[in-house]
Formats: sequence, structure tokens, C-alpha cells
Amino acid sequence: MGRKGNNEGSIYKDKQGRWRGLVSLPSADGKYKRKYIYGKTRKEVSEKVNELLNQIHTKTYVEPCKTNLYNWLCTWIDTYCKNEVRMSTYVNYETFIHKHIKDKIGGYRLCDLNTVIIQQFYNEKAKNGKLDGSGGLSPKTMKNMHDMLHRALEKAVQLNMIIKNPSEYTVLPKRKKAEMRFFTVDEQKQLQEAIKGQRLETAILLCLYTGVRQGELLGLTWKNVHLDMNGQSYIRIVQTVNRTKNIYAPENGKTGLFISEPKTPHSIRTIPLLSDIAEKLSLYREEQAQYFVENALPQTDFVFTTKTGKLVDPRDFQRDFKLLLKKNNIREINVHGLRHTFATRALESGMSAKTLSKILGHSSVGFTLDTYAHVTDALKVEEMAGLNGFL
Repeated sequence: MGRKGNNEGSIYKDKQGRWRGLVSLPSADGKYKRKYIYGKTRKEVSEKVNELLNQIHTKTYVEPCKTNLYNWLCTWIDTYCKNEVRMSTYVNYETFIHKHIKDKIGGYRLCDLNTVIIQQFYNEKAKNGKLDGSGGLSPKTMKNMHDMLHRALEKAVQLNMIIKNPSEYTVLPKRKKAEMRFFTVDEQKQLQEAIKGQRLETAILLCLYTGVRQGELLGLTWKNVHLDMNGQSYIRIVQTVNRTKNIYAPENGKTGLFISEPKTPHSIRTIPLLSDIAEKLSLYREEQAQYFVENALPQTDFVFTTKTGKLVDPRDFQRDFKLLLKKNNIREINVHGLRHTFATRALESGMSAKTLSKILGHSSVGFTLDTYAHVTDALKVEEMAGLNGFL
């Protein structure tokens, strides 16, 4: 029972009769520290020692991290996310960390976390993940949570806290295609008739004929509206308004209205205006300026405001829109349905998918085609039918 085998390091039996290996680990200060490895047999210890020596030789060894997943995520979100991601994204990350991960897999040390543990966690969340106990998390929510966890663990790899990212090879549930809700041509005509003279008229028309998102609409300012009655009028989308958790000054309320950049770089865009819409906007600007003067309100650069000149809360806009639909017996669709209605009419009118993709602020033409496949499929049938005349 020699104390060393070939290329094994120090291997021997301790006083309790256990096989033990000893390897000297180099440290940053040039000194060495001892690391003991245990096993049931000499062979088992020998294999572990050789693996460790190989990692040291190839400089792939990482000292096992004692930090658990929850503590690391708390450090990561505060250090690397607070000033880097949109506030709404930060709030979602907080929910994932504190409400979903903490009590499930948050206690695992980073060095003990593996793909199977994370996969089982995902499987359970997809089945029974909703906080109110009403079922599983949606595929979109699952993807968002995975993206966050993957980013955090990737940073741990970069900092040499773990060797590899255990979330790399997990499998997420397939995303179900959401039902596309939009107004038919007749419903759109009915809506446009119903909003004439109403406070929401210009805002709804702008959505119907530009496809802007609700937050982009409410964040639009006059300096980003270019009206040229003799040329090309357009709007620039550079910011968005959202109600989200107040993470910087919670003493001012749990939630608040915040202005931020659009969700992706592609969302920053220029959208041409139809001449009729430009004319509507011009008239609306005059009426707004007069209203502010008559009511002694401070001037604002925001295109759409409340009656008191403040930012419009997205929740209030959504509520007022649905009340308008109900009052006029129009099928209820949320504000985002106006965006889908614009895209549908644009494709039906012959606009190319590439142009539409740019106007909507999508990341790719492929995404646009996939999102509005219901329109393009119908157009394919019509356009194919046009070939009958050649037969």
C-alpha cells in the first residue's frame, strides 16, 4: 500500500481506513493549498486525482463555488442588470428570482447545479408554475425566465465561479402560437365611425394607420412628429411609456409610469403618415394647444395626455378603449389588436412583408411573415387563382 502510484499524486488510507488523495492546488498568490479527495477504492480516488491534475495542467480547474444560486442571482441582478436592462425587464427578473427560483432550486450551490436539476425545475414550472396555482407558466414566460437564468450562469462562468453553464442544454416547452385578434374591414369601419369627435379619436386612428404599440403611442412627443402638408409627414418612435414597479423610489408608490427606450433597437424607427392622418394630427395639435391655454395648464410635449395634461396611464387607455367598444357593440379586442389590424390591412393592400417589418419594428421579415401567416396564406390562394387565366 504505497503512498503514491504512477501519476496519481498522493493516495493513501487515512486513520479511519478511507482512501484519500492529496493534490496541491496553485493559488493566485503563488502559494499552494491542499485539496483532499475521498473514495471507496484506490482506483476511484486515483481517477479523481488524475482528472483534477489534468484540469490543473490544462488550466480548466475551477475551485468549487460555495455560493448558492439564489444569492448569486441577487448579486447578479443588482450588479449587472439594474442599470443595463429596461425597468420592466428588471421587475420580471425580480419575480423570477424571488417568487419562482428561490424556494425551488435557489438553495443549490452553483457547483452542484446541473442540467437535470434545472430541467426538472422547468418541467414543474411548465406544469404548475403560476403563483395563483391556476396551472403552468406560459411558454413565453418560461423562455424569459430561462434567458435570465442562462445569462446569470454565463456570467458565473466568465468569473470562473463554475466551469460550464448548466442551463445550456435544457429543453423548453414549445411556444403555442397566440390567437391573432384583429378587426375585420367592416368592424374597422364601424370603429372609425364610432370614434368621430371622441377624445380617443386621433390616438386610435394613429394606431390603426401606423401599427404603433400602446406604450409607443403614449410616449410619442411632438418633437418626434414631422407634419408637412406639401410633402412627406412621419413620426419617429424613440421611447415608450409603461407602468411598472418603482424600484428606485418605492416610497413614492409601488408602481409608477416610466419612460424608457423601446424594447429592441429595431423598435426605434420612422413611420410615414398618410396625408389624412397627418391632417388629423395637425388639427389635433391646434386643439390641444388651445385647450391647455384655456385651462391654464403647463404646456407639454407629449402628443396624448390626460385632461389635466399628465401622462396617460396605459391601464386607463386600455380601459377607455374597451368601454368605447362595448358602448358601440363592437367585438372586444385589446389595444394591441389595433396594431394587428394595421398589419393585416397593410398586407391585404399589397404592402411587402419587408416594408411592413420595418414599420412595425420587428427584428426580421421572417418574424413578420410568421406572425401574420393567416394573411399571407390567404393571399397565396388569391394570387395563385390569378394564374387560371394562363391555362
